[in-house]
Amino acid sequence: MHDSHSTFSHNFYDRFEDAVHVVDGPHPEQAVQLLEDLMVDASEFTSADDETAIQLRMYLGSALWRSGLSPRAVSVLELALSDAIRALGWENRVTFSCAGNLCRALNAVGRDDEALQLAQMTYEKRMAAFGEFDNGTLNSLGHLAHLHFDAGNIGQGISLMSSLYEKRYQEFGEHDSRTRSSKYNLTVMMARRDNNEQDLLDLLVECTKEYGAEDPRTIGVWEHVAALFERSGQLEEALETWREAELLNSQVFGEIALPTLTATRRRLQVQRALGDDEAEELLAVVERTIALITGQDVA
Repeated sequence: MHDSHSTFSHNFYDRFEDAVHVVDGPHPEQAVQLLEDLMVDASEFTSADDETAIQLRMYLGSALWRSGLSPRAVSVLELALSDAIRALGWENRVTFSCAGNLCRALNAVGRDDEALQLAQMTYEKRMAAFGEFDNGTLNSLGHLAHLHFDAGNIGQGISLMSSLYEKRYQEFGEHDSRTRSSKYNLTVMMARRDNNEQDLLDLLVECTKEYGAEDPRTIGVWEHVAALFERSGQLEEALETWREAELLNSQVFGEIALPTLTATRRRLQVQRALGDDEAEELLAVVERTIALITGQDVA
């Protein structure tokens, strides 16, 4: 009996680890069913207040918002956070992770004020519990910066990201991956604020040299450049840049993956704006494909 339970537990946690890797990969939608199955199995030996059960729901919520199913993610994560606060307390890293994912889901459904309020509280509580330079505290500061920026508080977002860059530089050094990530984000934010094409192109050269052409960070810069061309009305340039981003995403993640399909959708939207009559029909196909992958209703 003991050996059977031990084997089950070992198998369970192996599957849990595999599911977490899927959540962070190019096909987060595939993690949803994996995590739901694990929740059923976990119910045999845990309660809803157990840390493992809460973690499962936290990762499920993460998989949902990453898959474009943020309304459902909000429902899952609100309950997970409530249970985490009651069972584990605020000063627990699982609780903070639940809060961070809920902020992202709230932001995705347009509940910006609630997301910002929760993110600010989470950052302050992390700082009180673990200190100003704790890695989790600094991650929360970066998250807060992104939320402000996405909500249109451009100056505040840049100010917070600049502070994060300085803190990471001081704590981890110039060449640490976390410091470089903050510099990357700060460059992108400032370039978007100023419509500074050259800074993004310089960043593209830097990322290509350091990480390679097919690294997600490099592809992300291509997408930022394409979006800048769109905003400035340079639609022909935007079209060609979205084509490049689409091709790179396809090579890295595959043709039928959310990053690739998202780039394809943006490319087709530009084609439609340029008067391509066939783009509308192709765009509808892409939208249906995305809906099928993420499990959304398709009309």
